[in-house]
Amino acid sequence: MDILDCTIRDGGYATKNNWTPDALRRIVSTLSAAGIRFIEIGNSFGLGSYHKFSLPLSDKEFMDNCLPYKGDSHIGMFFYYGTIDDMKWFKDCGGEFLRVGANTNDIEAAIKHIKNAKSVGLMVSCNVMKTYSISRYKLTHMAEKIVDAGADCIYIVDSAGGMLPRQVAGYIEAIKEFYDIHVGFHGHNNLLLANANSLAAIEAGATFVDGTLKGVGRGAGNAQLESLVAIFQKAHILPNSCNALELASTAEEVIGDLMPKGSSKREINVGMVNFHDSFTNLLETVSQTYGVDPDALMAEVCKINIINPSKELFEFAAKRLKEGMKFEFTPAYSHKVF
Repeated sequence: MDILDCTIRDGGYATKNNWTPDALRRIVSTLSAAGIRFIEIGNSFGLGSYHKFSLPLSDKEFMDNCLPYKGDSHIGMFFYYGTIDDMKWFKDCGGEFLRVGANTNDIEAAIKHIKNAKSVGLMVSCNVMKTYSISRYKLTHMAEKIVDAGADCIYIVDSAGGMLPRQVAGYIEAIKEFYDIHVGFHGHNNLLLANANSLAAIEAGATFVDGTLKGVGRGAGNAQLESLVAIFQKAHILPNSCNALELASTAEEVIGDLMPKGSSKREINVGMVNFHDSFTNLLETVSQTYGVDPDALMAEVCKINIINPSKELFEFAAKRLKEGMKFEFTPAYSHKVF
């Protein structure tokens, strides 16, 4: 098994993708020296995203400040907004793997990206975002397309940080039962279970789990890399050659206090109702407009749509809350397109 580090990529949500060259070099060199074989770098939104968004660093700047310090580790990036030309450039520069983000309600876009990435010679993972939004049965059918496209790994992604260990294990076991493919797990920490879920993933047959220094990442953060190393060593599934305390020292110096200890009320609610915090601005705007509690609105919206809730759904739910009504999750609402 391998721990894949995504401190730079997922941690970019906390730093607003603003890393100093020294921080990038220290992170990558420390990870490599510790024996972390897979390191994901780049902007939070992935390879090529700087063409779409105003971001402080380009893909080239990430590569220039990370690649010379990688040692024997493999360097990769996330992929969602880029093009095949970005993939070719990345491969030519020394990139080795891509992790393609896939929405559970639109797998075809990801399939195209997987085929393109394989065609240019990259190792490819398909990260099934918000995996909890579909059943294990649906995941296994989706996995067939991912496997046929040539992916090397399928990732279970707990985007809202609300999954439980048994739930994580169930998804992994379902894929492993039908397909000979590597499986990974990417956990967020809203209910403080990211580390426990990662252990459950490995015990269920996963090959990869993700971690970040000090757990830095979007929202409540990710599984904490240095803690994962210690846990896996105590469980005798990772060699003692990887020094958890050296990783922790670098985490304290480079990451500092970016990630608070524990989860806030909002972060816990996100994990409880499986809300993706990329919709937080919309949540806040609508709750203020209608004068309703944002946490109550979050819960109501997630009864209907936990993948990509629309502004119309937020407003509809807010109006009902204002009138003292809540959704009863029945087929009466399931036909509405929100």
